[in-house]
Amino acid sequence: MGTFQPGSHTESLALADCWKYLQSSYIGRLAVINGTSPEIFPVNFLSAGEMLIFRTAPGTKLRLLLTGASVALETDGLNPYGTEVWSVVVKGIPSPFEGDPTSLEGAGPEREPWEPGLKEHLVQIRPTEVSGRRFAVHPRSRWWPPLDFSADWT
Repeated sequence: MGTFQPGSHTESLALADCWKYLQSSYIGRLAVINGTSPEIFPVNFLSAGEMLIFRTAPGTKLRLLLTGASVALETDGLNPYGTEVWSVVVKGIPSPFEGDPTSLEGAGPEREPWEPGLKEHLVQIRPTEVSGRRFAVHPRSRWWPPLDFSADWT
């Protein structure tokens, strides 16, 4: 079981819960560094054991992934009632997929890339850190009127 952060209703997820959510999800945001600038790409992924796998085409994303620099992938969702939200972040090292590509054929159509075009490169992320959190959804009225948080930025 995870732990609650003090003064918050946010629960830090146990590693097993993080993987449960990763296995149930298939859309994430991949964050990479391009020189000194962050880049974020949507990806359709799957988890295999304790590894994340996705397809990509040649281009900026693949070029940055092949440098071997650390990346982060974040996915999130909510329960069927819309009362609880979760988020999982995986940080790790990307590399070309080392397994048998035919072992991934049964992953299902939702795991296929949404963007058209040939995505012939399989990339795996070996996690170095996995973390997650879960919290109850509060009424949207809490966000309005906007609060002045300029003092927090000084």
